[in-house]
Amino acid sequence: MYTTNYYYWDFSPFIFYSEIFQFRYYSLLFALGLLFVFINVSKLFSERKIKLESLLIKMVISTLIFSRIFHCLFYEFSYYSDNVLEILLPISLEEFSFKGYQGLSSHGGIFGFIFALFYFDNQTFTKKDKLRILDYTFYYSLVLMALIRIGNFFNSEIVGIECERFFCFVFPYYDLVPRYPAQLIEAFLYIIIFFIVRLIHKSNSIDRPGRLSLIIISYISVSRFFIEFIKVPNTVLNTGFLNVAQLLTLSMVLIALIIFSIFNTKLFK
Repeated sequence: MYTTNYYYWDFSPFIFYSEIFQFRYYSLLFALGLLFVFINVSKLFSERKIKLESLLIKMVISTLIFSRIFHCLFYEFSYYSDNVLEILLPISLEEFSFKGYQGLSSHGGIFGFIFALFYFDNQTFTKKDKLRILDYTFYYSLVLMALIRIGNFFNSEIVGIECERFFCFVFPYYDLVPRYPAQLIEAFLYIIIFFIVRLIHKSNSIDRPGRLSLIIISYISVSRFFIEFIKVPNTVLNTGFLNVAQLLTLSMVLIALIIFSIFNTKLFK
């Protein structure tokens, strides 16, 4: 029996809508988040500002490409295997309309970001420099990730499982069943992590580049792993007890540990 205490979320996901072009709150929030990260991280090396901004642009492009590819491979493979060009084109070839990138994977974005950071501009920035960039980018990206989840909330996507009490929402663009607002809960957790990490950083307890990134990845991974239990699975892939996002989260932690080991950051000494 469903609760009668729920919020009815029928807010339009579009800032502007026409048959040819649509602009969503999700796109605006995503862009603002990227701009927030770019502005704050670009302050790191004032003497190499132009070089750093060039590297950041490459990282943003790589992040978007990997985010898109991961989503299409792991979450909507059946559709995009028959519509390969739409993976990188923000248009619907069937309807010949602009629809933007409505599917982006945060796990893919992290992989793309790390790939670009350590692949490009190795002559300009040392390993230590890049680990500092990694620390600050991960830190400010917590705000980006929170904004993305709020954008998902506007889109009525990544919804929670059925909710019978407490904090329930009905998303009529999805269905008429009261559900947990998993997007808002996840966004709230990222903001909490942002302030926790801020306190840790201010205490000067992090004295080696790379350690902060590992702490952030650990916090994000734990939060993301457990919150997936209240989300509706958004992939047709059947992995048993754990869903695809949880498996990707575990993979992300493993790869992060390998990368930090390769670059000899002495995290545990």
